[in-house]
Amino acid sequence: MASLRSRVEAILLVAEKPATEREICAATGAQPAEVRAALREIDAALQGHGFILREIAGGWRLATNPECRDDVERYLLPPKTWMSHAALETLSIVAYLQPVTRAEVESLRGVNVDGVMETLEERRLIKELGRKDTVGRPIIYGTTVRFLESFGFRSLEELPALPEGAPRRERGQVIPLPMSAERREALGQIHESIEGHEGDQEPHAQSKLEHSVAEELSAALDE
Repeated sequence: MASLRSRVEAILLVAEKPATEREICAATGAQPAEVRAALREIDAALQGHGFILREIAGGWRLATNPECRDDVERYLLPPKTWMSHAALETLSIVAYLQPVTRAEVESLRGVNVDGVMETLEERRLIKELGRKDTVGRPIIYGTTVRFLESFGFRSLEELPALPEGAPRRERGQVIPLPMSAERREALGQIHESIEGHEGDQEPHAQSKLEHSVAEELSAALDE
């Protein structure tokens, strides 16, 4: 029979999502301590290779080495498909305030976000979590495991700290930054225009992040 390390490697290779310690134990029949030892062996053996072992979202999976990121992106992605500032700002809001509705995102950004949200969904960085128990039952959104994987987070707790005075949730409500009367009037017009049409979307082109999530989110929130 193959060694436990080889069997764990095989599981990680075919796993569509991070494999938890419990799932690996169930598949191999090994004890947790044995699985942890095998994972340490795999991690050590992969040092200096093109792929590595990463702990993500409560599980483990094989991933490309960050040092090879540029080569992998040039191979997989079409040229010049950088993520726009609007997409970064929207992703920041969803990441920090989730679960969040489109209307809540728009109340902070001051513009319609249908196309941007569609782009983020296409990139599998955000997803629908359900519907809010309020009038109209709008869809609520949150980030995905792909979001964590893309930016090297094990959990949302590793998101960089928000700057002082940034939008936040309080008793379930989004508390935005102070805004002028003109912007408040503009937001009112936006909300009137989208009322009853929150599910209508126009697809936009795909895009990708240029820097680490900490840099991108910090820059988006500071501007």
